[in-house]
Amino acid sequence: MNSDVSIIITNYNYGKYITRCIRSCREQFNHIPEIIVVDDNSDDDSLEKMTPFIKDITLIKSSTNIGVAAAANLGIQAAKGQFVVRVDADDFINQNLAFFMRTYLVANLDAFCVSCDYHLVDEYGEETERRYSEVNPIACGIMYRRDLLWELGGYNSDMRHREEEELRKRLGVKYNIHHLKIPFYRYRMHNSNKTKLDEYKSWKID
Repeated sequence: MNSDVSIIITNYNYGKYITRCIRSCREQFNHIPEIIVVDDNSDDDSLEKMTPFIKDITLIKSSTNIGVAAAANLGIQAAKGQFVVRVDADDFINQNLAFFMRTYLVANLDAFCVSCDYHLVDEYGEETERRYSEVNPIACGIMYRRDLLWELGGYNSDMRHREEEELRKRLGVKYNIHHLKIPFYRYRMHNSNKTKLDEYKSWKID
């Protein structure tokens, strides 16, 4: 697949949602992205759900549960695209995300990355609320220049949670993020969101 955009889907036991996620990444307007799925040793039906898409994705399977930061790094390292964007397997994206975010980075060479706004969606994928990434940032829906992200160390693989916050703090002024005030990302709210876990809430960033 010839593309300068790589979408990295990190998955752990989200077989219930991953079909919608992959479909949304495949159906990008005017652009055919490389889709890399990093499965973090799931023990549900995730791999079975991915079977119909196996010709359209690059599947990386971890033999142990290494956490989202390390899983994302595997995807970034394997990516062939000049630009990379993460999507969690329980979320999905608008068909225009890859085209517009890539266009923005091509036109704004001073930007290390660009984020987009997002809609919260419920268990069934119905939109419930718009959120602004400048005010309420999330780890996904941010397109990076892959070479710079990797050169600066990628994510800290020791961070099992809040890896994006650690990246921003570590890079400081080098983290030159721009924002597109268009809600291209769909952030699904459900009982298994990792942000609801006590471990996530108590995770420390040095």
